[in-house]
Amino acid sequence: MVKGVQRSQCSGRNLHFRSVTDSQFKDDPRLQWPELAFDAPLMKVQRSAGKWQLRCMVRRKWVALEPEEWVRQHIVAALVQSGWPLGRMVLEHPVRFGQVSGRVDIACFDRSGEVCLAVEVKAPHVPLDEKVAEQVARYDLALMSSKLMITNGLKTAVWGRGADGVLVQSKTWPVAQAD
Repeated sequence: MVKGVQRSQCSGRNLHFRSVTDSQFKDDPRLQWPELAFDAPLMKVQRSAGKWQLRCMVRRKWVALEPEEWVRQHIVAALVQSGWPLGRMVLEHPVRFGQVSGRVDIACFDRSGEVCLAVEVKAPHVPLDEKVAEQVARYDLALMSSKLMITNGLKTAVWGRGADGVLVQSKTWPVAQAD
């Protein structure tokens, strides 16, 4: 996908934007958010009952258009472009570690049903600090995935598990392994 393509189509109440800058709606919340470091996928956005919604590619339903969800959908699109099957992604995947439970934002599964990539997504204004890294590391205690990622859409950090089982920070985007 080409970043910054200026194209919009109106189809009823569903608005299809390649770029937020061509939105003619002054109250479009995306106009307040920074441009993300990922290509802008074609996303369906609508305003229903006074609230902005986004069509989720994975859940196949309308969800509230919030900054974190905007980033999550960009990451899902980028993962699909990198070869990760959409059918093997789960959003808000429950994770339990000891007495504490949580939800990893994006879980990508291999053919055997094991989580091979766990992604923690934050809104663009949330810094990727040690607290966020510790959050995804706690999830990994239960998941033992081969790859971990944290992102706020502006910055991204990825870790891969080596042959010795230790996570090492990676400088490359996580690519789906052929199975």
